[in-house]
Amino acid sequence: MRPPPAILAPGAEVLGYTVERQLGQGGFGTVYLARNAGQPFALKLLYLPRAGERVEREVSILLKLHHPHVVGLQGYGLWPPREPRFAIIVMEYVDGRRLDLWADEENPSARRVTRVLVDVARALAATHAEGVLHRDVKEANIMVRASDGPAKLVDFGIGDYTGARDLTVDILPPGTPDYRAPEAWRYFRQYARVLGARYEAGAADDLWAMGVVFYWLLTGRRPFNGEDDASFIEAVLTQTPVPPHEANERVPPALSDVCLRLLEKTPEARTPSALTVVTALEELLRGADAAWDVPLCDAFGEDTATTESELDSFEKWRNRPRHRPRRGVRAPPEAPPTPAGATPPETTAKPRHSLRAWAVVVTALVLITTGALLLRGAAGLSGAVTLRQEVAPTDKSPQSDRAVAPNGTEAIAAAVALPATLQEVATTVTTQTPEAPSLPLSSKPAKKARSVMTRTAGAAACTALMACPGPQVRPPPPPEPCPVGAVKAMKERGIRMGDEYIAAFDFSRPRVISVSDGPTQFLLAQNVGSLLGGTALSGRLIVRDRVYGRLTWAETKQGDSFPVCLEVYAEVGGRGLPREPGDDSPSSARVFTTVSVKAVREFE
Repeated sequence: MRPPPAILAPGAEVLGYTVERQLGQGGFGTVYLARNAGQPFALKLLYLPRAGERVEREVSILLKLHHPHVVGLQGYGLWPPREPRFAIIVMEYVDGRRLDLWADEENPSARRVTRVLVDVARALAATHAEGVLHRDVKEANIMVRASDGPAKLVDFGIGDYTGARDLTVDILPPGTPDYRAPEAWRYFRQYARVLGARYEAGAADDLWAMGVVFYWLLTGRRPFNGEDDASFIEAVLTQTPVPPHEANERVPPALSDVCLRLLEKTPEARTPSALTVVTALEELLRGADAAWDVPLCDAFGEDTATTESELDSFEKWRNRPRHRPRRGVRAPPEAPPTPAGATPPETTAKPRHSLRAWAVVVTALVLITTGALLLRGAAGLSGAVTLRQEVAPTDKSPQSDRAVAPNGTEAIAAAVALPATLQEVATTVTTQTPEAPSLPLSSKPAKKARSVMTRTAGAAACTALMACPGPQVRPPPPPEPCPVGAVKAMKERGIRMGDEYIAAFDFSRPRVISVSDGPTQFLLAQNVGSLLGGTALSGRLIVRDRVYGRLTWAETKQGDSFPVCLEVYAEVGGRGLPREPGDDSPSSARVFTTVSVKAVREFE
């Protein structure tokens, strides 16, 4: 099973860098915004047993590239220093937005889109000139700076270069299917059953992917669609896309022609190089008139605010050919008016909270009178149990152990020196996931329920009466945003916001186990939407007075992986897992194996 790619909390220290927040997440690693000596950097964390030699490959590629429109390498190191489990690649921080977000929010004109595409084409031209292929050109890997507007090509994690050893075991190299060129799909169809067949990507593949991005920027839709994978591939191989200026009449015809030349079905007919694209686009900009300054799409306004029930019909309209989509900032939906004489919801909620608090106190006082009986039941859990330590402690590297130097050419050269043992690390780790048995809610022993009830009741009574001494309370972890794309990915797979689902540390048997602060993994114990039981949910545990869990990555048994935003809840008792007796450490605890996970929009 894949280890959790996101484990760093805000404030974590890694090789002298202080993590601020997560920027993005992919199949091989997670990128964070971090600071060193007050300067911002993009810190990419890659799990060595999974990323394997791709770490060396990415560093080697970035060392070859020095261009204003390509993300720059700042340093490289292994972490923790004594027993490395992760590779750290430090890159320049691009303060801006992904291209898709920039386009959706800015609703750019043809002139602004063309200037961004010139930057991307220049980046590809410089990349190809060094014998490097990006192999994953798409909107998410193009950043548009907030300050001055230029674009940068980022994330060479699955790139390749001339002379590099082949790391691919599949017939097609890694990449995003929506952006694969027709020649790749033709090769796949012809040689899918030929043992050892490998498709060799070229510069023409990157140019095709740029054409797909180009088309979307101009029209707001993809050049090819299909009901399933087979029909999509057939469309890429056989269909001619509607010219962008016909799909959107605000697109200048000459700009539409440049886009279509990138989407020719064969490399021979396609635009021959990224430098040719730069020349063609710059020539168009020199002759552009005022029509090039009109936003390509209609803007959202007060009359276009949509409610949840209107979204389906809106999306159908948005995807109809020959109609411009809408871009720009959406008008917020108006709150329903409060009837005359009615109390706003915020006011009416307060008495209920107050009444509930008194009910807890009264219940706690009643339970205390039978505390001896309940505590005797809870004591039955203090016996020996089979320990399961699947989470590793998070090591902190002291400042003096830095292996990544943020400044100076000589320091960079020293930081990126790779140890000889790195080539011996396997590229991937594959473990069979056991079949998920049914885990009924009633599977927890009665003693467990009584233990939780006793502890909850005693804590509530002590808090209410202010009369019980005890250890210092450690507050819950601070709020934290979801991984980029998690909410959308969950919705697409039928994970409904606010719903809770059963999960477990493992499927052997319900019991109490020891866990520690740091990365963790659960298994989904039921079918949810399109996900089957046994899907691995990865993230991290945060040990406090309760053990909080924030799950940020999912991987199905079929190998599909995507970001999620799932908060760990106790089966009874709310957010976080109650600590079982036997471990009072600030960094480890004993908890029950079966939990609930709740789909959330952000971690509280």
